[in-house]
Amino acid sequence: MLKSILKGSAATLIASGIMAGAAHAEEIRIYFNAGHGYDTYLEVFEEFEADNPGWTVAFERYQWPDLRTKLVADFAAGNPPDLVAEPGAWVPEFAQQGLLYNLDDLAARDRAEFDYPGDWQDASVRKNTVDGSLYGVQIHLTCATLLYNVDMLKEAGYDNPPTNWEEFREIAKATTRNGVFGFVPNAVWAYSMPWVMQNGGRYYDPETGKIAFGSEAAAEGVQFLSDLIHEDRSAPVPVTGADYEGPQRLFTAGRAAMIITGPWDINPIRTGNPDLNWAVAPSLKEVEQATIQGGVSLMIPKEAQYPEQAWDLIKRLTAVDVEVATSLQYSMTMPRKSWLEDPEVQADPILGQFGACLPYSRDVTLELRQAGKYNPAIDEVLNGAIDEVLFANEPAAEVLAAAEDEANAILANE
Repeated sequence: MLKSILKGSAATLIASGIMAGAAHAEEIRIYFNAGHGYDTYLEVFEEFEADNPGWTVAFERYQWPDLRTKLVADFAAGNPPDLVAEPGAWVPEFAQQGLLYNLDDLAARDRAEFDYPGDWQDASVRKNTVDGSLYGVQIHLTCATLLYNVDMLKEAGYDNPPTNWEEFREIAKATTRNGVFGFVPNAVWAYSMPWVMQNGGRYYDPETGKIAFGSEAAAEGVQFLSDLIHEDRSAPVPVTGADYEGPQRLFTAGRAAMIITGPWDINPIRTGNPDLNWAVAPSLKEVEQATIQGGVSLMIPKEAQYPEQAWDLIKRLTAVDVEVATSLQYSMTMPRKSWLEDPEVQADPILGQFGACLPYSRDVTLELRQAGKYNPAIDEVLNGAIDEVLFANEPAAEVLAAAEDEANAILANE
């Protein structure tokens, strides 16, 4: 697949007069997350340079906050890079400001060799579409789902993982004993959202144009999680201010029967306890089957000096064989449908099961961001409310209703 992409890309560049030889060669600038400098991507850059004599790839890596600071400054100075990775939240924002390159024509031109958006999970296309046009291409697509200790469940009399809340609660109680919890929740507020969404709740309602996490469905989801902690005692109170790795560490140490996490924890578990007998389960279904979604997209600034070369690199970086090689080496899940169908991915029970959750995963704040109304202060309100429920055992219905009113007041002032 990559060879055909490379061949088609070179032909396109030659036809458009872009590949004119070393005398006209330049440097293409790329901003990436510091943790995603994978060997498979470095090989792509080497191949690009070999196919374009004299061209060099300036691959700059930053932590997300630093990358954003630099990018915003570059936009203001009129000197943005040619290609930028973003953490799943910036495409709508910058596209609405007129700062991104519209990819519609490029995608239509190259559809025969590079089936975008057809071969991408629908959710990943929605994340990169603003006012009906494409402004980004997903490179990583992730979700959080249920991980369970196979041996612990079997010792408690369960051959299969839970599929709904009733079964989950039963198994969490049955696997809790001295020093071991049936479930370990994460302190980060977004990890409460699978319970909200599985019960039919949502963060924002685009029909009313209002924040909706104070609904009865949302409150029931967060209350269910709280009851696991305070009523059943089958889950610990999350450690406030702790990093998101806490549940993974307890799971790896054999002190948790179940956690909810994403593919970023595959390698830490495998290397931290190679003998652990664990598996990945489909996300629970209550009113509906749902879970949270994350990932990374690639975008080309509107004022990029070399948009054609940036597009060429997007095609190379998201080629199916590159996706498969990257996921097998780094346990990253990918957005292309053909990646999920690949025999090597399907043969990996961990990657394959995470991949199977992608179609029903959802980006929690996407609808609000696409409406151009996103404000991180709203997340802070929700985070504080969930802390009140999970840490202080306050009633979810009362706390979330008040938080919804506060969040909608912020929204009204946007």
